[in-house]
Amino acid sequence: MLWSSLRRVPFSTVAQPAVNNPEKTGLAFWMDRVLEEHSKLNGSWAPEPVHDLRVSLRRGILIADLMRDLDPGAGWKPMRKTARRLFRQLGTLRDDQVLMEWVEKLGPPDEASTATLLEGLKAKYEQDRAATQDAAKEFDRKQWRTWSRELAGRFRHAASNKSACESLMLALWETVRDSHRRAQQNRSGVAYHRVRVELKKFRYAAENFFPSTYPAWAPDLKFLQDLLGEIHDLDVLSRMINKNRAHSDEAARAVWAKRLQDERASRIQQYRAKMAAKASPLRAWREGLPGDRELRSAGLARLAEWAYFVTPSFPRVRRIARLALQLYDGFANCGLIGVDSGIEERFILHAAALLQEVGHFKKNRAHHKESYRMIRGTTPPVGWTKTDLELVALVARFHRRALPSLNHRALKAYQLPLRHSLLLLAALLRMANAFGAKPYRAVRRLEVENCAGVIVLRAEGFTETDPFTSKLSEAKRLLEFASHRPVHILTPGAQIVAPRLVQPATHSDAA
Repeated sequence: MLWSSLRRVPFSTVAQPAVNNPEKTGLAFWMDRVLEEHSKLNGSWAPEPVHDLRVSLRRGILIADLMRDLDPGAGWKPMRKTARRLFRQLGTLRDDQVLMEWVEKLGPPDEASTATLLEGLKAKYEQDRAATQDAAKEFDRKQWRTWSRELAGRFRHAASNKSACESLMLALWETVRDSHRRAQQNRSGVAYHRVRVELKKFRYAAENFFPSTYPAWAPDLKFLQDLLGEIHDLDVLSRMINKNRAHSDEAARAVWAKRLQDERASRIQQYRAKMAAKASPLRAWREGLPGDRELRSAGLARLAEWAYFVTPSFPRVRRIARLALQLYDGFANCGLIGVDSGIEERFILHAAALLQEVGHFKKNRAHHKESYRMIRGTTPPVGWTKTDLELVALVARFHRRALPSLNHRALKAYQLPLRHSLLLLAALLRMANAFGAKPYRAVRRLEVENCAGVIVLRAEGFTETDPFTSKLSEAKRLLEFASHRPVHILTPGAQIVAPRLVQPATHSDAA
């Protein structure tokens, strides 16, 4: 529909959520607000109730769009589909109202073209009102309440992870920046409309996922959104006048074109002045988000949030990730890993440990292979690349089942030094998984020593009477192959008969 994304309210005053009240935000608030505003329609279809219902639906749709990628197993898709069905029909009706307001504002009442345009819009409005009334009656309030109960807690979990929300906002900010640059280059109506669409997403995401920072950003976001909305309104009105050129003479069309062009040029000038390089709100918004050094950590938090929703036993996976990082830190402190590897091994290992069981979302058997495919197929967060996720997928792929070799077909695409690094990371992850399985779940911490070329793993919580399971034996064998050193697993107090060449590796932030 040509008019489906017109600015809703150019002149009338409508209720707006308080930008400085964090309680008036979030999925539960907006879904409750939908029911409240839906009950207020009462067949009147005045601009204010129509607008307020669309505001609430739009927020719910935006949250569902963002949450679907993180939480694909919940009911976000049907909830969004139901919301969009009513939202679009309300939008058609609201488009008619907005255009009539523009015609009444810009068109002299004594001109025939003004009366002709209003007559055509009023006829269309009556048709759209009947269709909107049917859509409102079909809206299932009971199902909407069910979705509200089921989804609100899942949204709160994602919104409480500040680092993941920062990564989300960074991706949206980059989209706004790119669309703004394209609009500055070609200055077309389509390009400015794309800026408005992306700016609207950024605004609503900040409002709901970044509520502590949103009040400082809200004035600029709303001002720019209104400017771009009015520009789009004027473009649509111009196309409508040209489409109905048979009902007006050339002189009247020239007058309309001049008025619309003047109004549009004024708003374009305001937009460009606001977005000037040094004073651009884009810079202020970017400064409120993580810097380059924090991009990796923010992206990892977003990947972890995805893993939380698709992994059946994420607390156990998170515990295994801590053990894997303890092993890595121990190897790094002993100089056994992290030397000229060419990749950020610790981040790769951490991500692989958190994402290793996402394949359970689709299948239980051979889920490690499905994890490999799902990780490779996901969109990299800001600060991560497609290559990074391919390496993460490879490490996660080998956390169980058959032991890999350097000539495995999944590894052959990489140079030999990188293959060695990936194999060692996979060995560390497999060892952490072995200690996370029965009967070693009492193991709380792993420390590493390098004693005369022998790697000693001291497992706090491990006892000499614990059986040596096949999982632990396989993990030990792979670690020996990858590190080119024998590995001994001991209790914290046990002694090994060998001179200690390197001090015990005790430093690790993987608590």
